[in-house]
Amino acid sequence: MKRTTLILDEACLKGIRDLTHKEDRNLSEVVRTLLAEGLQRRKVRRHQRFEIPSFSMGKTRVNLGNRSALEALMDS
Repeated sequence: MKRTTLILDEACLKGIRDLTHKEDRNLSEVVRTLLAEGLQRRKVRRHQRFEIPSFSMGKTRVNLGNRSALEALMDS
């Protein structure tokens, strides 16, 4: 394993320290676990495909290319 230095804000560090006491583990173990879980979640999210729902709106009532028919429908 490699050693590194992390610069964390106070709230983040407090949360990690709370976990170390709650889980009775040392700081390095908790940080390693949190990083591994976060990286795994990112991998899972990237593989999910976003799909926009589509709905049937029925048969078209006017050809949008026919301007006069479109105007007549909008005027009625």
